Amino acid sequence: MTHHPKLAALLALALAGVYGAQARSAESVVTAGAIACSIAGWSNDPDPAGLNVRAAPSTTAKIIGRIPPSQAQAGDTYGAEFDIVGSRDGWFLIRNARFADYGGGKGDRVLFRGPGWVFADKVRFLINSADLRSAPSLQAPVVARLRSPDGSSGPDSAIIDHVYGCASDFAEVAVHMSNKPPTRGWATRICSNQVTTCP
Repeated sequence: MTHHPKLAALLALALAGVYGAQARSAESVVTAGAIACSIAGWSNDPDPAGLNVRAAPSTTAKIIGRIPPSQAQAGDTYGAEFDIVGSRDGWFLIRNARFADYGGGKGDRVLFRGPGWVFADKVRFLINSADLRSAPSLQAPVVARLRSPDGSSGPDSAIIDHVYGCASDFAEVAVHMSNKPPTRGWATRICSNQVTTCP
């Protein structure tokens, strides 16, 4: 095959442009105005096409990725997990989306590095603190206790009805225990592990 230096140089420039555009696209994700968060969750979107990841916290923003729907593994079905690093207007800013390896021995499968925005109410997690508070602070008044009257079930059995946002290591949710009405408030000790509760 004949070597063409000019063609090779043009191809190199074209590839640099493609990779540069991808880098600029990742950098163009809107992060301004986000409240900083430090929690994790998993996709609860039933859409077979997956959960849309957008460049800004809006349904009209460009789709820059998709988190696949839940997949079978080790005799059960698990959603893709991700770190939640910000919140704005009912949306979560996420990074490091992956299918966690629950005993398969193959390691986690990375799906989307991020950052990008997903609709907060399409995300779920476990709650490990029984105290639901009026604000994202351990000093805020308790608005509900997430445990059954007989003490047989605790916050990790709470049913999340809606997810609204997050701040620091708190998530704003509407949540209820079995046979109880939902209460809106701020929960902490959020866990994204779908097999067991977090420490």
